[in-house]
Amino acid sequence: MRVCDFYLGKRRVARRVKYCGTFTSKLKGLMFVSSPGNGAFLPDVKDIHMNFVRFKLRVLWLDSEFRVVDDKIAMKWRLYYGPKNSVHVLELPTKNTFKIKTGEKLRIKIYDEIKK
Repeated sequence: MRVCDFYLGKRRVARRVKYCGTFTSKLKGLMFVSSPGNGAFLPDVKDIHMNFVRFKLRVLWLDSEFRVVDDKIAMKWRLYYGPKNSVHVLELPTKNTFKIKTGEKLRIKIYDEIKK
């Protein structure tokens, strides 16, 4: 499984986020799991659904340069349409309280998770 970290400047704001790079992993996202873990990153996804997701999520929509274009708390069993200029979706646990504001640019580091 691939994971990724997100940075705001030099500060890491999300750690070991699930990288959903395939069609199947994007479709499944965080459905059918009991907790959000560290969240999920869905590249090239604009709209999301919260069907079969058992918890609220903090959702950031990012443009092609990873600039935050919208930030919402997504509720269970709802559909969410990304803003016109959004390209990617970053789903985080609501406990992620880092001050990430609309207009700020994030940086991503993708790597293969090492199993211990």
